[in-house]
Amino acid sequence: MIVSTSDTARWAEFLRQNEGVEFVWLQYITYSATAIVQIMPVNRFTQLIQDGQSLPITKAIYHLLPGDILADGALPSGACHLKPDLSTLYRQRGSNSHRAVVMTSSLNGDGTPLAECARSRLVHLTDLLTQESGYFPLVGFEMEVVFLRRVRQDGKVHYESPNTNHSVFSMTNDDKKALDLVEEVVRALLEAGIALEKFHAESAPGQWEFVLPKDTPVKAVDTLLKARAIISDVAERYDVRATMHPRLFPTSAGNGMHTHISINPTDGQDLVGAEHFFAGIIEHFPAVLAFNLAHEASYSRVQSGTWSGGEYAAWGWENKEMPLRRITTNRFEVKLLDGLANPYLALSGMLAAGIDGLRKKLPLTGGDCRTASGLLTAAEREALGIKTPLPKSLTDSLDALEADDAVSELVSSAIVSTYLGVKRGEVRHFKGLSDEETKDYLISKY
Repeated sequence: MIVSTSDTARWAEFLRQNEGVEFVWLQYITYSATAIVQIMPVNRFTQLIQDGQSLPITKAIYHLLPGDILADGALPSGACHLKPDLSTLYRQRGSNSHRAVVMTSSLNGDGTPLAECARSRLVHLTDLLTQESGYFPLVGFEMEVVFLRRVRQDGKVHYESPNTNHSVFSMTNDDKKALDLVEEVVRALLEAGIALEKFHAESAPGQWEFVLPKDTPVKAVDTLLKARAIISDVAERYDVRATMHPRLFPTSAGNGMHTHISINPTDGQDLVGAEHFFAGIIEHFPAVLAFNLAHEASYSRVQSGTWSGGEYAAWGWENKEMPLRRITTNRFEVKLLDGLANPYLALSGMLAAGIDGLRKKLPLTGGDCRTASGLLTAAEREALGIKTPLPKSLTDSLDALEADDAVSELVSSAIVSTYLGVKRGEVRHFKGLSDEETKDYLISKY
């Protein structure tokens, strides 16, 4: 094994600055977007780093459905290796500070990236985009959560919104009562090295938004996942559940994970390539949604009037009812993405679509739309080049992904086939649950 001097030095410096750490959580994100951990005593992890090793684990983790059941066709055999990325280290909040957390990628036994590893694939697609086009992507996430008060009654637990006198950007008396929790969340994010840009009340009862800093795609996702964990941990200290459930209240806006993507020239090129990139996303949006809206509950946001993106593959300047809200010539906000998605996969799908757009020099059509696309007449949509309705179910978007050869090839057949197997298994699983059971499950997991 090759021992990385930089890794050993980084780990030694982390321990010097964080006395009292006893355990290290090696964390990875499943195709179902749940965080899974392997926990090591600090001395054993130190030995792992000093020896330049990675941690073996069963490959079955990539094929698990709810209840730890293997997806159809998956095998219980085979192993992969978790490789910690020490640039992601942070000290966990709310555990007497004795736990450290580190993100991992999955490798084969020879040290090459595992074909199913979405984190590794996102690195590859980022590099491919820059090498082929001379543009590099930057990504920033806006994370929306609803804080639910946990209520225990008759031996059961249910959740209630802590405040209803609340609206977007408000600061009511109810909002002020929530500030102890919200401000502690922000302190914890800042202490963990997350350069939060801003935070504010959002539209739904108990909903707040935290705007994270922009970075390269993998680093932006690493930061997002760190922020998710910190927000959840702090909320639990208040006996509150911080959930990213996509649509808790049928009469209010849902939770999104709005994603800002900019395409930036490396050597002074013009910005025409940015339009080709986003034209690729428009072209492949039905397939992309298989990653972005990863649960049937997510599709309650594919409609007009919910500030989440609307019903057609379209764009508009500063239009919050578009799936692509254009902010500058080379920067768009993707509205149709939520917290039930694996963000490594979601960005991989969008980069793949954008790379295909650049390769084919696709023109940017489907806009400029000034209102919700679903409110336009058929003639008005045709005049703007808005031609593609978006899937209204996970099954439809999975079918679109399977049929989209360009996106599937770039994301990789190993990832797409595994993802289709897992997600179709989940669709069958949740059909056996009631709406209330599904809602409770999603609140508990996300």
